[in-house]
Amino acid sequence: MNILFDVGASGGALLHNASEMDIDLRNVDVIVISHGHYDHTGGLLDALKIINKPTAIIIHPDALALKYAIKPKFRLTGVPHTISEIKKHGGRFLVTHDSVFLTDSVATTGEIKRETDFEKTPEYYMLIRGGKVAQDKLLDDQALVINHEKGLIVITGCAHAGVVNTIRHAQKIFGRRDVYAVIGGFHLIGASDERIEKTVESLIEINPRIVGPCHCTGDKALKIISDNFAGKFTEVRVGTVLNL
Repeated sequence: MNILFDVGASGGALLHNASEMDIDLRNVDVIVISHGHYDHTGGLLDALKIINKPTAIIIHPDALALKYAIKPKFRLTGVPHTISEIKKHGGRFLVTHDSVFLTDSVATTGEIKRETDFEKTPEYYMLIRGGKVAQDKLLDDQALVINHEKGLIVITGCAHAGVVNTIRHAQKIFGRRDVYAVIGGFHLIGASDERIEKTVESLIEINPRIVGPCHCTGDKALKIISDNFAGKFTEVRVGTVLNL
């Protein structure tokens, strides 16, 4: 099965990168959306045009809400396409709060339980649901989990739910504690020193064999994680291929 996990901020970037990496998007079987922010959903229409067949899109209901942020200034942050546009181009929504098994060994986390006391969602994210404005606690945030023979592989989009919460949730889904790799955005950019420190302490306890933070992790957190995971830290950039 070929899974496309998020589609980038724009179709131009997605199609260019896919071409450079010799990835044929026509072979995509299912799209998983980590959460409803524009930089993870902007390329959706262009992806669907290339896929050119009815394609399941696994997504949390809140990801389809109108989203915006009020700091550092007012800005729209949600999916930049309408539901009707997405459906018109072959998108078939599977909207759920729950974990979805794509194969026996690959699953989405679904909505992630918030357990840690240090992984808080900023209060400046907002959404409009049912005509009412509410704080967006980013409950739509989800990850992809692979139950690998070497241990769990956890792939995050932004980990707005907290990367530690995400890993713990993944462990419960498959009923195993050993984590082989955690890769993706850890959303520690702008985080307090305390949050970064507690995140690193928890990751050391979890003891993944590969740690590949990127995207919204932030330079400060990247340096600290790199220093604490010598021999395990993997630099992840656009075009990085990981053979796990």
